[in-house]
Amino acid sequence: MWLLLATFFWGVTFVAVKDAMLYASPLVFLGVRFLLAGLALLPFCYKGLKTLSREGWRDGMLIGVFLFAGFAFQTVGLVYTTATRSAFITGMCVVLVPWLSVVMLKTKSDAWQILGVIMAAAGLYFLSRPEAGGFNKGDLLTALCAVSFAVEVVLVQKFTQKHQPMDMIMVQILTTVILSAIFIGALEKPHWQWSDSLLLDLAVTSLLATAGALVIQFYWQRRTTATRAAIIYTMEPLFAAGFAFVLFGEMLPMAGWLGAGMILAGTLTAELGK
Repeated sequence: MWLLLATFFWGVTFVAVKDAMLYASPLVFLGVRFLLAGLALLPFCYKGLKTLSREGWRDGMLIGVFLFAGFAFQTVGLVYTTATRSAFITGMCVVLVPWLSVVMLKTKSDAWQILGVIMAAAGLYFLSRPEAGGFNKGDLLTALCAVSFAVEVVLVQKFTQKHQPMDMIMVQILTTVILSAIFIGALEKPHWQWSDSLLLDLAVTSLLATAGALVIQFYWQRRTTATRAAIIYTMEPLFAAGFAFVLFGEMLPMAGWLGAGMILAGTLTAELGK
């Protein structure tokens, strides 16, 4: 139930970020979001950061680079695509993880994972067909987001065996804040318009979906199996689609729902085969 709550928070994020883009530029919002999340977690992590080795900082910053890339691609992508499409395309990162694990961690793949990738790739085709809205700039950026998140997941699997998870979370957050500040001037025209809606978006994304959900994930996922956790996480795009329909009136055509369903089925197939 706790993991389902974290997944619920992640699903709300797509709608919150989509709304926030009406008031703030992507990297400014991303930097403020992670700064608030870092401040919320700092009291629980500062002792670990004080004793973290140079190798720990290096590994955490490497994870943070891909975490930043994933959220940056996703946030900018939401300017150009719908929250529903973004959620299902982002969900493909789960299918990409086994393949990247083969390359980066020298693990073995199996027939279930291969089938899952094929199904998810076919789903992306149906989701992006012209009658489903076509494959736009936002979809491409979100696909790059999925790849970045998949690399980040593999690196987390590798480095949290050597370092404390909460230390790695904080270094990732700090790296994301710093990179957001560095690239703001180079990649966008920064703007920020205060509003009640933007404050709510920040509260949801920084405190619930970032700080809260990460703590829930690291504390409770170890109390269940990886497969059961992965199945729970596949609810994320469904939550996102539900909120997008209620709040924005977003609707996918039949081809889009077929593609979304195939991506979801491919994700489940890859995980259930483990």
